This record gives sequence, C-alpha cells and structure tokens, in this order.
Amino acid sequence: MKKALFIPVLFFIGGASSSPESAWIEPAPVCDIQKSSFQAGESLSYKVFYNAGPMWVGAGEVYFKLNAHQENGREVLHAVSEAVTYKSFDWFFKVRDKLDTYMYANTLQSYKFSRDVNEGGYTFYRSYDWNRSTNTIVSFEDRKNGKTKTETIKNVDPCATDLLSVFYWARTIDFNKYKPGDKIPVSLAADDAVYDLYIRYEGKEEYKTKLGTFSCMKVKPLLVEGKIFRSGEGMTIWFTDDENRIPVRIESQLLVGRITCDLKSYSGIKYPFTSLVK
Repeated sequence: MKKALFIPVLFFIGGASSSPESAWIEPAPVCDIQKSSFQAGESLSYKVFYNAGPMWVGAGEVYFKLNAHQENGREVLHAVSEAVTYKSFDWFFKVRDKLDTYMYANTLQSYKFSRDVNEGGYTFYRSYDWNRSTNTIVSFEDRKNGKTKTETIKNVDPCATDLLSVFYWARTIDFNKYKPGDKIPVSLAADDAVYDLYIRYEGKEEYKTKLGTFSCMKVKPLLVEGKIFRSGEGMTIWFTDDENRIPVRIESQLLVGRITCDLKSYSGIKYPFTSLVK
C-alpha cells in the first residue's frame, strides 16, 4: 500500500483530463510563488477521523513543521510532516509515516525529499535528489533485502512539487485571482512518475470547526484511483480566507469509508488569524 492514509498532502496525487466547461489557467512562466503565506517556525497539527458507517472514530494525528535552513549560503526551508495513528486504532491499521523536504524559499522548488512509510505492516522508503538545472530526479528506494533500487526521472517540469512541498505550494495560491470553476494546474513528482494535476476553485464560504467558524476558500483537488482514494474530485479542502491560507478541514472519500482532517492546533503563523469570524 503506497498511498498514505493519513498525510493530507496526498490528496493531490492524480491525473485526468480537464472538464471542457471550466476555464484552464495557464501556469506562470517562472516558479516564483504568488503569495507568501507562512514562515519558518510554523507548526500545524490535525486530528484525523475515519468513518465507515454511522460512527466517526478518532484515528490519529498529522503534524507539519517548517524550519529555516541554510544551504551553500542560500536561504531554504526544511519541512517535515508526520502521521501517527492512535494506539487504540493501531489494531485496525497502524500508521507511522514521515515526509521530509528541503525547498528554496522563494520558489518552493525542493532539491531533497524523502518518504518513510510504515502502514499496516507495509514498509517503504524512497528519497529524491532533484537536479533543477537538468530537470531530472535521481530516486533511491531501499528494499527489505538490503539492496537499493535507483531510478532516474527525466524531463521533470522545472516548477514541479513533491508530496510535501505541494502542501505549502497550494497555500501560496492567490485564490482571489480566480473564479469558481477555474482549474489551477500543478505538476507533482511521486513514486517515480510525474503527474499533471489541478485544483478546482469552488468559491468562498463560512465553515464551522471545533476551533470556531472560519471564512474559507473551498477547493477540490483531482484524485486518481489507488489502493485508498477514489478517482475524481472526491476530496474537499477549506483554506482560511486570510493571509495564512491554512487548511482548517480536509474531507475525502476512500474506497472504503471516508476521512476528515481537522485543524487541531497551530503556532508560529505569519499573519493574524483574521478568518476566524466566531
């Protein structure tokens, strides 16, 4: 099982043809981000709920941490995301996953990425060394027999994201530039392949959570069917309608049941949380 159940960034894995009735927004010719919505020192945590019938079960938590880092005199960002199921849920499906990426602050282009998966007894490790000057990725996969598999991915979009940097990239989108129904393209490298994806902007609405009611921007990323997610636009995300662009809730249909990820706590955010209306 290679598609992680509890790390919300995986809602972007997909690739399908666009719908003709919606406008397609051309990507920017350069990789500079549209809007800076976070800073080093930010920490976000989410509680994950699983539903396969009338009852919702607290399944685990997901954490995102962003730190400053210097690489050859250049300012970069080091992001880490960890997903952990509660011990009470481990008997059903135990998860201990970690994503780690280093990305340039002004473009969010990652140059080093790793993914360490432990899900239901299945273990998997992969790392990327990203050469942005040649648009290639050297991928390393550790196997259980101790051997290392190496792959080279060529012709990668120069602005492509990885499974963690895409979480931050999505938060830099200035949704005020788009109208409901517009599709915002993004390229993502995952599992030795590159996917051409989009996020459909749905408009603005207020959304109530346990932390309060937020003014939000609603989006639907495209999914491709795998071992967990259904294909299509079966996921919905509510970003705060303020300068922080923090997802306060993520809902997704699974092949069996569905999950939600609710913002539980936050610290080190860059701007005031003005989207909290009550």
